[in-house]
Amino acid sequence: MSNKLKIDLHVHTNFSKDGFSSINEIIKYAKNRGIDGIAITDHDVLINEKIIEKISNENNIIIIPGIEITTKYGHLILLKPNNLKNDFEELLKNEIIIIPHPLDPFSHGIGKKIIKKILYKKPLLEIRNSSTLPIYNKLAERLANKYELGVVGGSDAHIAYMVGTSYTIVEVEDKNINEILDAIKNGKTMAYGGFSLLNIKFFIEKYFKNRNLFYF
Repeated sequence: MSNKLKIDLHVHTNFSKDGFSSINEIIKYAKNRGIDGIAITDHDVLINEKIIEKISNENNIIIIPGIEITTKYGHLILLKPNNLKNDFEELLKNEIIIIPHPLDPFSHGIGKKIIKKILYKKPLLEIRNSSTLPIYNKLAERLANKYELGVVGGSDAHIAYMVGTSYTIVEVEDKNINEILDAIKNGKTMAYGGFSLLNIKFFIEKYFKNRNLFYF
């Protein structure tokens, strides 16, 4: 019997310089929203895989180690990477490559030109991102359909209450991490969600916190 898992594949903790929530806070919100798993994709920081596994087991939730890495063209998400060399071509040697907010000009999307150049790698496109305006999510979806690329959804949460507002359905037989990663790699996924009005709340809170007017 197959399992349809709801996994938010784009989540930031306070290990990201612009992240505000601990991993425990994130897990709490994920569970409250009925999310089966998350991928921790902090900016240019990869949390130790053994630590991730320990937290996953203690909290009975799937946690995929990942990273949202800054390249000369924009951002890439790598899941369970084994190559973090500071070179775009080297990064493309990783098994699972997700292009987050691919056509969003405000969020370091790598854009259509670069995507077309790396089609041979069969990257997955994030077509549902809770921080991306609907027009850019829609354009990403059209691009994925045109080139028959796998699709994912992720909240791009930088604070816990955003977790699970966009997510990916991954269909697997067993709930083990290797089978989940294999299904994602092969595009056995569906993306749900989209721009969330919780972004407005988050940006207001971030604005005031950065000016030390109040803490949350």
